[in-house]
Amino acid sequence: TPMQTTLLMLLFVGMMAAAALAGMAVRGRLPEHHTADGSLDAVLRSVGLVVTLSAVVLGFLVGSAKAYFGAVEEQITEIAADSAMLDRLLTRYGTETEPARQLLRHSVGIAVGIVWSGHIPSLPQSGPGSALQENEQLADAIEALPGGDPHRAYLREQALSRLADMQHASFVLSRIAQARPQAAMLAVVVSWLVIIFFGFGLVSPPTGTARASMILAAVAAAGALFLIVEMYSPVSGLLRIPPSILEDAIPPLR
Repeated sequence: TPMQTTLLMLLFVGMMAAAALAGMAVRGRLPEHHTADGSLDAVLRSVGLVVTLSAVVLGFLVGSAKAYFGAVEEQITEIAADSAMLDRLLTRYGTETEPARQLLRHSVGIAVGIVWSGHIPSLPQSGPGSALQENEQLADAIEALPGGDPHRAYLREQALSRLADMQHASFVLSRIAQARPQAAMLAVVVSWLVIIFFGFGLVSPPTGTARASMILAAVAAAGALFLIVEMYSPVSGLLRIPPSILEDAIPPLR
């Protein structure tokens, strides 16, 4: 949830800021030869290596999270487009498709309620049934439509094709939605950041300016981690994909 993510980021900021302050405190207790230019230069070189590793991995994680967010948004948009096209095909078929169009709205409404838990869908829902059951009933209703003239037969076949596309996109979305950031990888990156800030504290004077800059840098680093976690929660985080993409795809029945 957004609250859990925010608390996690505050924890990361606290860990990195504490590491920097601990480094400054340790520096004040070290013998003089440990804080000579040669020793500090060695610390900077070591920290520089960890900084490079962290930058590469953070860049990879942010890029991967953005690609995941985009993939989920693309699948949801594809389902919305197929829903709108299916509804339009059924409308063109005639008034006999009124029950099928209602089933379509029930199916999308249930899907919205499942994907965006806690959100009250604007589309109708038909009780405790599942979206899969609604899709099966919708397919049966479309298949039961009389073929009649070639034009109507064409519209029915196109409607069934669109429904199959919706079901395929829904299945792909359900598989994609199971992805989550690797906890072990995030733990490694956070540990690297703690080492970096401890090293910065060792080579920084214990002044107010240095402490403030360390805290701001910790907030910036935690911001990158926040983006990663948020973009791996595309329908429940602060940066979530709005349910209106699906809800606005098909107008209410009059």
